[in-house]
Amino acid sequence: MTTIKATCPGCGEVSLTADDVILRISSISSSNSYAFDCPDCGDFIEKPADERIIKLLLSGGVMPVMTHVPAEALEIRTGPPINYDDILAFHEIMKTENWFEDLLGRT
Repeated sequence: MTTIKATCPGCGEVSLTADDVILRISSISSSNSYAFDCPDCGDFIEKPADERIIKLLLSGGVMPVMTHVPAEALEIRTGPPINYDDILAFHEIMKTENWFEDLLGRT
């Protein structure tokens, strides 16, 4: 069985097996990561995984988990974030009988 070396921030280098490692591969390379429970301290450690790390883990027998990032997460956001007043105003609009038409501006 292949031994995989990883680093825990608190314990330093630890030895793992392929079954100990979770490899998440996404369609967006910046979302790739690997994770493990440190065998020494028990902390759950998650780190980014670049192409080199992915190849090493795959060659060591780690089974990847494919993840999906929804398109909405990649949209460019503009304007201020939603705040309490926005939520309260939306709540008040939804109390009306024609709330959906009001939101669309069809009244």
